[in-house]
Amino acid sequence: MFCFGTVMFFAGCAVGYILVFPMTFHFLATYQISGSIQNQISLDSYMDNFLMMIFVMDVVFELPLLAWILSKTGLINRKFFITYRRHAIITLLVLAAFITPSGDPFALAVVFFPLYFLFELSCFMVRPEEEIILTKGKEPFYRLLNK
Repeated sequence: MFCFGTVMFFAGCAVGYILVFPMTFHFLATYQISGSIQNQISLDSYMDNFLMMIFVMDVVFELPLLAWILSKTGLINRKFFITYRRHAIITLLVLAAFITPSGDPFALAVVFFPLYFLFELSCFMVRPEEEIILTKGKEPFYRLLNK
């Protein structure tokens, strides 16, 4: 799983560098409060935005690995993902709206679809419920929460 985590880290870097940051920078460079105020971008603010976007995308792309680890500990399974898919789609849309600074649907879709792909990849990586073995009357943690 170390190789998978490394690949997902670099995929997050690529998506952040190729898709998310250019849209964010374009929005921030063209945004004007009024015509009399000139927009000045310093190297410090550019690098802060760049590094933050790359870091956020890296963390988001590690979520399938986190789901796999939680599945191995018995906290979640595939039924959990299937049950809460509708909630996850709305949450991912809201998260994509916060990540993208502009309000256009194209920018929202460019961020949402990788997030949704990661959700489905997480669903694929976790164990199905049939594989969770109940031993000595102990139940997985998520079942205790749903009682």
